[in-house]
Amino acid sequence: MTTWDEFTDGLAEELATLPAGALVTIDTDAPDTQAGFAQFAQTQDKLHAELGAYADLDPAAGPDAPGNRLVLGAGWHAPGGDNDINWWFELPWPVRSAIYRELAAMVVVGLRDAFHVLGPDRLVYQAWNSSANNQPLDLPLLGIAKQ
Repeated sequence: MTTWDEFTDGLAEELATLPAGALVTIDTDAPDTQAGFAQFAQTQDKLHAELGAYADLDPAAGPDAPGNRLVLGAGWHAPGGDNDINWWFELPWPVRSAIYRELAAMVVVGLRDAFHVLGPDRLVYQAWNSSANNQPLDLPLLGIAKQ
């Protein structure tokens, strides 16, 4: 069983090696689990990350809602502008590996603390490279199942 610390470490390592064109989604494994998700898009010059909620975190509730405070406190930008639905964060590319670790920790705060995902064993991922005919990408260091 993967712990949240192991998931954080694995996510940081996988994010650091994504090729340009990579798209990754991390979601809960059961359709009846209305928690949250994270998604990433790697381009030639940046990594765009989004954190979304199906239920527990309502941007309309304002920044003082408990889940919103957690996500904002972790460093995510509130929905708005081009990112009007999901919380978001961008990194220029390339960056030091410690920065990927910080982003991975932000994802865990969102999934575990704000969206109440019980553990990484409740997560699955999909990953592909849109610049290479949508070839699937394997991300074994995540320690979660591929969907």
